[in-house]
Amino acid sequence: MTVYGTMKSFQRKKELLLAFVVLCVAIGAGALLLWHDPRSLLYFGDSVSHIVRARQVIDSQTPGLFNIGTVWLPLPHLLLIPFAMVDSLFSSGIAGAMIGIPFLIGTVLLLFAIVRMLTGSFTIALFVALLFGLNPNLVYIALTPMNEISLIFFITLGGYALVRWHTLHQPYWIAFAAVAVLCATLCRYEAWLLAPFISILALKESITLWNRRQSSAALMLGLIAGISWLGIFFWLSWNYVYYNNALKFAEWTYSVGTSAVRSEFRENPMDLVRIIIDAYIWIFGPTMVTAGLLIFFSIRRLWARKDQFLLLVYFSLPAVFIQASLLIGFVQIDQWWWNWRFVLSSGLFLSVATAVGLQELFQKVRSRYLRSFVLITLCAVPIAQLTIPAVGVAVYNDAFKSYTAQSHAATILGKEMHIRYQSGSIAMLTGYGIGQRIILSSGLPVKSFNVRYFPLDSTVILTDRYVILGKDRNAETAEFSLYWEENRRSLLTTYTVCIEDSFFIVLIKNTQ
Repeated sequence: MTVYGTMKSFQRKKELLLAFVVLCVAIGAGALLLWHDPRSLLYFGDSVSHIVRARQVIDSQTPGLFNIGTVWLPLPHLLLIPFAMVDSLFSSGIAGAMIGIPFLIGTVLLLFAIVRMLTGSFTIALFVALLFGLNPNLVYIALTPMNEISLIFFITLGGYALVRWHTLHQPYWIAFAAVAVLCATLCRYEAWLLAPFISILALKESITLWNRRQSSAALMLGLIAGISWLGIFFWLSWNYVYYNNALKFAEWTYSVGTSAVRSEFRENPMDLVRIIIDAYIWIFGPTMVTAGLLIFFSIRRLWARKDQFLLLVYFSLPAVFIQASLLIGFVQIDQWWWNWRFVLSSGLFLSVATAVGLQELFQKVRSRYLRSFVLITLCAVPIAQLTIPAVGVAVYNDAFKSYTAQSHAATILGKEMHIRYQSGSIAMLTGYGIGQRIILSSGLPVKSFNVRYFPLDSTVILTDRYVILGKDRNAETAEFSLYWEENRRSLLTTYTVCIEDSFFIVLIKNTQ
């Protein structure tokens, strides 16, 4: 074997070891969470929505892609479908981990390769990749059916292709980056700023090749420039075709959350900025956040290393999108961990900024003690989150808080329906989210449920054997629930109440 072959073999072994470490940590964390509480991977209401919608594409009374709806982008759900169709993986939420863990491992390996190419240091690359990939907030989100980890993976994949393109100047790498961005734009909206960025790079290179009279290569890059936009174009077209409004998803997204919180932050924007900074520090630690801030003072020096500069700009765009959305009020966040998961993708920018900072530090500082101190401070916050109960893992705390008394009641009701169910369909007259939790915990075929979201009028006639009526008064279902409670008398002409608690009424059709 040649020296080059030996080095490549050694490199592969190191990467396999890195992947094995992440795999063991993720599986261990998942096992510990499920042992502590079998519902722990499904605390988030959104995680239940993602996994149920994925299964409804195939297993429902009206199967089809339209079950995904208008707010959630489709790719994470499509990836979930094969695993959500397995009952044990579906009911436990482990279906999310079946794609989340491979994406987490892939992200760590790609980040390791990126930092290795940018800094030339194996030690820095290994440290930064593990620091990001083993962050307990990221590990938890990777175990759930949430869609952040798929976004992070495809963004990282695009970043890797971008660095390779800048290094090798081979057109297929920018095409690879465009495809990765296309996938990212079908995962979460914060990737949408990446499409113009990649297309501008491709068009700029195309113009350069055209001026050199390399017309065929220039035309190819011109086509590549459009690839990254296909996901956005598809989603706008989807909303136009199904909802007669290309921007329907924006209206529904904006309606999430309370107008009171939105108006409060609009009047006091600095409070929101402070909460965002707290979220960054709590999740990634003050040292990484400081490295991210200091990088802005090194723009002139970074310009000489365009590979680092382009990648930092690329990784910063999802963070810019989400911060702008928070400030405008399209998505919301509060000081008690609510939606702090939105900052997770910003960890890619902070990781590269940290790697650049460590490279400069190691070149200028020879003291092992100072180097060790910096590395320890970078690890301090993740370790504190795992070891100090008063600190806690922010994203997990948010998820746990999301599992309300109503969510618990829905879980219990679903199990009760599994015991009482005999045959026939079940009309689900509740809000989307809470109804999906009942469906999930029931263990019944999803096609047994008739999810009824018809217009509120007196001409509606129910023919289902069972009816589950929600009493909740949240913004999503207030009008709907009030209508059916006011018309409870008409229901009782053909149905009998068999279960009633503080949140739900279950009725069964009278036998002739």
